Amino acid sequence: MPTLFLLYATATSSAAAQHAMHGGPAAERVLADARRAAALIPDTAAARAAGYVPIEELGIPDRNPFQGQHWYNGKRSDTLAAALLDSPAFVMFAPVNGTLQRIAVAYSARLRLEAALPPGLGDDSTVMWHSHVLCGLTAPSGRPVVDQVSDTAVCRARGGTPRPRKTIMVHVWTDVSNPEGVYGHDNPALPFIALGLTPPTVGSRASRELAMALGESYGARLENGYLIEQANENAALADSLRRHRAAISALLPELRRAGSAHDTQVYDRVAGRIRAEGRAIERTYERMAKPDALADLRRQYESILTTSMMR
Repeated sequence: MPTLFLLYATATSSAAAQHAMHGGPAAERVLADARRAAALIPDTAAARAAGYVPIEELGIPDRNPFQGQHWYNGKRSDTLAAALLDSPAFVMFAPVNGTLQRIAVAYSARLRLEAALPPGLGDDSTVMWHSHVLCGLTAPSGRPVVDQVSDTAVCRARGGTPRPRKTIMVHVWTDVSNPEGVYGHDNPALPFIALGLTPPTVGSRASRELAMALGESYGARLENGYLIEQANENAALADSLRRHRAAISALLPELRRAGSAHDTQVYDRVAGRIRAEGRAIERTYERMAKPDALADLRRQYESILTTSMMR
């Protein structure tokens, strides 16, 4: 059986080269147009000046380790199904080596719940849009929040009220490589990139579990875990989270050295210890959670550890 280390190799720095495995000339044209649009928004200051705001400021949890931070411009997300490639509705950032850097853009529209998804993006008819139903909920802390769920049934099952329009989106990874393709819904390489580690070129449950644990070291966590932690009033459990996160951070230099030295035995041993700390963090969230939040958390963990079908 191949070791975990063998799943890792130097990822191509060219998103265009990466997407050669996933698309053709139409995809290359979409990527080129998206990169031209992204070039006008090089950093968060430029994003603010252009009218983008972090969606966390709008009350939407946004710390997913495989997606980074979404900055939204409502003027660029209208009710038309045809998205303009020079006007991305979202610019996405992630803390790469401690500094927020642009990683991607996303195109979006707000359509009525019953509306069909658009037939592609630009002239690429292979693009698969994904949908978010915005659901008004009350967090365990009593604070009103807006979460993004897959459909109205999920929203109502959680005691929420669906908004009359759904948000449809396509991510275009303009600045970092994504093993799931330039349109990938998730980017499981992102925590490695953020920490200056070699990202995976082949996905697996173990590598995604490692990536999830790495995200905890710099504040990237699943939305449900974030909400559960915000509502927690048990000081001992809060201390436990801090202890496990600190343990992951302490192991990072050893993982980095093993990767640089191509020492598979050490790499796999350290990666296993980091994954164990990540599982301990998940169990701590579970101990913090109320029954309804616990079910949502477990569903989200299982979903994120499974290779995304969004391309």
